[in-house]
Amino acid sequence: MVSMSLHLLWTSADSLIVAFALASIVPRRHVLPLILMFGVCDALGSALGVSVPVAGGLAVVALISCGALLVLRLPVAHRLTQAAGWVYVLPPLLAMDNVVSHAPDHIGLVALSSAAMAGLGFSCGATALGWWNASPESGRSFAGACLLVAGSVLAFGG
Repeated sequence: MVSMSLHLLWTSADSLIVAFALASIVPRRHVLPLILMFGVCDALGSALGVSVPVAGGLAVVALISCGALLVLRLPVAHRLTQAAGWVYVLPPLLAMDNVVSHAPDHIGLVALSSAAMAGLGFSCGATALGWWNASPESGRSFAGACLLVAGSVLAFGG
């Protein structure tokens, strides 16, 4: 039971970190759909339970690349944050850790855990930004740093 709980927390941690990052750049109307996508995608990833090591690497590369673009404040980063559609690619990519590290978790618990962690991430991120009163540029840099952390967690922790 303890190993299942630790596995659920570990495979949901990326949803928490990425949602925390996205809180600074995603319009509020996208928050609930993204929370649901984090849960559903992680549940589907766990249900697949096949070994796809290249897919896990894709998630790491995508997170670190997006994070680096935002931290370095490259012009493409501004365009990236203006088009909210790119964030919908993140939940399926982050579900790859569930595919690669398949454990006998109940699919409903996986969905609930990831959705709850994403919801917590969005809430904490929005609260932190409210206290900080960050400019849009600072928000993008903050989001980039969080995406770099999420990519690193996925790369070195999984």
